[in-house]
Amino acid sequence: MLLPPSGAPRVLMFATFVNTFGNGAYLATAALFLTRSVGLTAGQVAAGLSAGALAGIALATPMGALADRWGPRRVAVAALVTLACCFAGLTLVHHLWSYVVVACVVAVGDATVRAATGALIAGAVPPAQRVRTRAFVRSTNNAGIALGTAVAAGPLLLDSRAGYLAVLWGNAVTYLLAAAVFTRVGVVARVARPAAGPRLVALRDRPFVAFALVDGLVAALYNGLLALALPLWLVSRTHAPAALVSAALLVNTIGCVTLQVWASRGTDTAVAAVPVSRRGALVVAASCVLFGLTAGRGARVAGVLVLGAAAVHVLGELWLSSATFAVAFDLAPDWAQGQYQGALQTGRQIGNMLAPPLLTALVIGWGGPGWLGLSAVFAGAAVAYPPIVRWALRRRVPSWGLQS
Repeated sequence: MLLPPSGAPRVLMFATFVNTFGNGAYLATAALFLTRSVGLTAGQVAAGLSAGALAGIALATPMGALADRWGPRRVAVAALVTLACCFAGLTLVHHLWSYVVVACVVAVGDATVRAATGALIAGAVPPAQRVRTRAFVRSTNNAGIALGTAVAAGPLLLDSRAGYLAVLWGNAVTYLLAAAVFTRVGVVARVARPAAGPRLVALRDRPFVAFALVDGLVAALYNGLLALALPLWLVSRTHAPAALVSAALLVNTIGCVTLQVWASRGTDTAVAAVPVSRRGALVVAASCVLFGLTAGRGARVAGVLVLGAAAVHVLGELWLSSATFAVAFDLAPDWAQGQYQGALQTGRQIGNMLAPPLLTALVIGWGGPGWLGLSAVFAGAAVAYPPIVRWALRRRVPSWGLQS
């Protein structure tokens, strides 16, 4: 089935495609726009992104709680409109501090949209269909970014301020269009929250926080493996052409777009997610061993190994992401779906800060043994996931007396 059922799932899928198409074009051109057109240094760009990550860590869960309180559709639309203003505002940025402010708002806005989208799926889709719907959204997300990246080839070839500004304005328009599409989703009734207990219960749910931290690091590592570790490895430690990175990313994109829904089958509860998460982590661990075998190989052998490893890697990624969807939806009480999705985004932001130095230290610093070390990290996650999820199932958030 190429499309989810009509109604909220299909509307969310279309809104995601519109949004990520524009964002894909921006992501492909952002570094050159900020350095060559705005005039920032690479260090300043990194500082802005780090500030944004910290803002996302601090505010993702509160913004998710806001989605629970005000309604996920309303919060998602407000965040998308805010992001449209941010990308339009980037056309006026000329120094570091204005960029830092925009980067922080963009990071928080992006985390808010993700949390609100998860809460919207939880409220508008029957429990048995939530993971499948989320899989459709992730598949569409990858398709939109891939197509947006391809469209960005034109502005990149022009390498002019006018071309970069066109991408920014186009991205702002796609955010507004996505906001308009989001309004087509029916209003999700607000679930009464407990009269007692903490407001940010997700951050006090220690098993779920542990899961979010492990998941955040694992997700950042499997994403950065192809985008960061592999290019550095091929250039510095093998005789293979750097173009293999594009081939590996293409394998990953095709796999994520075409197989994510398939990989989500039978993974609709946290209990069902336990063996899936273990399998996914072990498969990614195996791909790391294959990548490491390219050391000192000729171009042809290295090419076969890289493409084979990329195919293995994407299968593990798909199973891991499906398990994450199931755990996040199933462990969150209905009245706190937004803040649990926000807490999950907090874990992702922390992982995004830790993964780059860990990947470079292992793969570039240690060489071939570093790939084995990275494989051991994923194998460790395979061991850690089941007890963490079982702990969370035993310690589900209690049902205090409800208040409307």
